[in-house]
Amino acid sequence: MKKYQVFIFFGGVMLAIGGLFLFGQVNKDRPLDTEQLKALGFVQLPTPRVLEDINLLTQSGELFDGSQLEGKWTYAFFGYTNCPDICPVTMRILGRAADRFQDTLTAEEFALFQGMFVSVDPTRDGVEEVREFVSTYSDSFLGITGSDATIKDFAEQVGVGYERIPSTSELKYLVEHQGHLVVFNPQGDCIGYIKEPFDTVQLTKLFQHLIKHG
Repeated sequence: MKKYQVFIFFGGVMLAIGGLFLFGQVNKDRPLDTEQLKALGFVQLPTPRVLEDINLLTQSGELFDGSQLEGKWTYAFFGYTNCPDICPVTMRILGRAADRFQDTLTAEEFALFQGMFVSVDPTRDGVEEVREFVSTYSDSFLGITGSDATIKDFAEQVGVGYERIPSTSELKYLVEHQGHLVVFNPQGDCIGYIKEPFDTVQLTKLFQHLIKHG
């Protein structure tokens, strides 16, 4: 092969490699379409739900009025500390997802994430119980409780339902509740839900989409 042919050949190879790299970068930054979001379990609301008159407590006993959601993308789970199954499993996945975010995202991107647990059993879940429960899964997560009335109002505003059911166990009653995650945008509005089952990879892909295109 002549020198100029060799030059053209390798030049073509380098252009092809560069094109593939550029194509990969473009696809990487391209927003996920409806079907891809659906595959990740994400159900987006047609219109964000704006929170009103929030008067709850954090695990530190401080007022939670919804302003703590601003500036973050929040994954929130509504459950209770005495839950025998779905709550500890979900919170463990959420904690592992937060670890994965920290490992795979930049510091600036990770700073946009917030995990949150909201008790739907405030009669038994006071500030201390919520603090102990949340700290099991992450030191950075918000834990929320309040009165029966204020928790119910908050849950209704974001479309979360739950109810007490009698139990023959020493707990006397269980709380039947939904298992999805509620997603809040940096304006503090509820924008949708992540349906179960979910895993850390799925939650990471969705978060990367949200911080770039949400």
